[in-house]
Amino acid sequence: MLRSGCVVLGVLAWTTSPASAQQATSPAAGAPIEAARLLQGPWGQGEVHGESVLFIKGKEGAPKARLLYDIDRVTVVRSADGLKAFEAGRDFRPLADGSGFELTADSRIPFLSESDLFRPKGSSTSIGHKAGDPETSVLFDNAHFFHDHQVEVSYVPRGPKWDAYRPAFAGDRLPRTLAKLKSKQPVTLVVSGDSISEGFNASKFTKTAPLQPGFPELTARQLERSYGSKVALHNLAVGGWSSGQGAADLDRVLKLNPDLVVIAYGMNDVNRRDPEGFKAVIKGMLVRIKQANPDAEVVLIATMTGNPDWFATPAEMFPAYRDALKTLEGPGVVLADLTAVWRRLLQRKRHFDLTGNGVNHPNDYGHRVYTQTLLGLLVESR
Repeated sequence: MLRSGCVVLGVLAWTTSPASAQQATSPAAGAPIEAARLLQGPWGQGEVHGESVLFIKGKEGAPKARLLYDIDRVTVVRSADGLKAFEAGRDFRPLADGSGFELTADSRIPFLSESDLFRPKGSSTSIGHKAGDPETSVLFDNAHFFHDHQVEVSYVPRGPKWDAYRPAFAGDRLPRTLAKLKSKQPVTLVVSGDSISEGFNASKFTKTAPLQPGFPELTARQLERSYGSKVALHNLAVGGWSSGQGAADLDRVLKLNPDLVVIAYGMNDVNRRDPEGFKAVIKGMLVRIKQANPDAEVVLIATMTGNPDWFATPAEMFPAYRDALKTLEGPGVVLADLTAVWRRLLQRKRHFDLTGNGVNHPNDYGHRVYTQTLLGLLVESR
């Protein structure tokens, strides 16, 4: 239960300009790009900014949440909308091992019980069904339910260690795109993908504070800020699409004469359990792009993982689909391995810390991690 009496913060709202997904849009000026730390991923050193958690109460004890790294010092704990600040001692206290927090008896921080995560078949705020149990549904909301229950934590970690994939600057693998950016020439960025790429469950999509856009817009904005080049973003992603629909829509991509194409499918493909078929579809898209425009370059996104307890997102299939994409890398084609990033996050965190809808969308933090991974390929670290 969310309790009243919280401190109201001054919030950096994201400034946006309305635009059709089929229009070229330059990211609006004035958004707090620097505050979002989009060039610093979870693999970076130093203070962690805005890591999301959702407190969950088990059968015994207080509601708890774990962070990616052990805590040396906490700097800020606030609601995901940025409007409420929470206090150590009053609202939360560190776990004995330093891995996260538990809530105090009178905490103002919202939480869920483990029993809330699954519902009887047909219940409101749920989707069918739990893997192996057709009579049980999974907690689901495509609006801002999870955003309302999550908090973001900024902290100094103790002995952080990222022992997984991290994006490496792709200057030698995406030479044409990077050359145009470095010389401040305009760049056309086209995104072909599903609901994640469309921006689902980013707070801009759900019309809640702080109105953060999804990862395509964040990426374009930061590229403009980093290089001073005008980036025309055409986000053609459509919720619910799988790779076959993306392939059928490729003519729209090609008509835009892109410099860089981001292809981001998989979440709606994994339940077919056919990584080789998925690979064949994406390979066909790459062939057509190169035939139409040999200078166009491509980033393939291996999707985040879905809820492991939902039948439509079998956990074991995500690495197989990622591995299929990896075989397609080559000159002008680079993989952004969000599958590996997500799996590393989940070594310490719960799926519900990162989800925007309970099953297969990222929250604001997740959209930032997507952006940070793409920018790791596109902006050379200093």
